[in-house]
Amino acid sequence: MTLRKPLQHSSRRRGFTLMEMLIVVAIIVALAGIGVVYVIPQFGKAKDGIAKTGAVNVSTALQMYYKDYSQYPTDLSALSVKGDHGGPYIPQDALLDPWGKQYQIDVNGPNNNGAKPDVYTTNPEGRVIGNWGK
Repeated sequence: MTLRKPLQHSSRRRGFTLMEMLIVVAIIVALAGIGVVYVIPQFGKAKDGIAKTGAVNVSTALQMYYKDYSQYPTDLSALSVKGDHGGPYIPQDALLDPWGKQYQIDVNGPNNNGAKPDVYTTNPEGRVIGNWGK
């Protein structure tokens, strides 16, 4: 006759302790916080890039308008309507920068050495963004 040992409960754990869970959550929160510090400024830079691209697009529409009328419009909204000689050259919503303001124009083009009009806007920090340089 063989004697069996009584069943012993396994000492293996079947879950995580509260302390382990808190440590994991703290690590995740710390990594997310570090990520946010580096990601948030990129949104502003992205809007600046969108503003520059928009200024270049408005500048192109101005050049097309000039070819049709031999002068630049006094108001940018003239680019988004059909005129006697052509148009519309650009959609109405493309005349607004990413912050909802209308692009500005300087037909003398001092930043473009007079070769074409300056189209520009300012971002919320006050930096001028236009269709010139890099």
